[in-house]
Amino acid sequence: MKRPKGFTLVELMIVVFLLAFMSTIAGLWLQSYTINRNLRSAARDIASDFAIFKERAVSDNITYQIAFDITAPGSYTIQSVVGVVVTDLATKRPSSFGSGITIVSATFGAGASPTVIFNPRGTISPLGGALDGVVLRNSRASQATITVNMTGRTYVTFNIV
Repeated sequence: MKRPKGFTLVELMIVVFLLAFMSTIAGLWLQSYTINRNLRSAARDIASDFAIFKERAVSDNITYQIAFDITAPGSYTIQSVVGVVVTDLATKRPSSFGSGITIVSATFGAGASPTVIFNPRGTISPLGGALDGVVLRNSRASQATITVNMTGRTYVTFNIV
């Protein structure tokens, strides 16, 4: 007797179950990957702003500063300083890269100032604290640390969970 061609209902149900299971796992992995990628993008954007305004301070021969506001979710304002006149150029929020990204701390110098100043000579002030930089965190508790040394060299390290 010939066997009929095709699949049984049980075989089809097993295939559908396996596809649904693999899709669920892939979706969860993709979600965590996206959240951590957004943290990396936000950290690199801040590091990029550090480099850009250090170079602009030298080329324009004026002082620029970046003032961090760590109240949730946090933001930072880029300012030019000419004499005693401080002009706001832009305000940015790391949360614009994705929800859940917050500025945990921003400390520069022994006095733990939340403002970093880019001098026309290409140096950074104030410096000398235990952590001269910015710490970002996302909703998965992953962390990015942007540190800067006296010459304006910026380092980004990640602690991804």
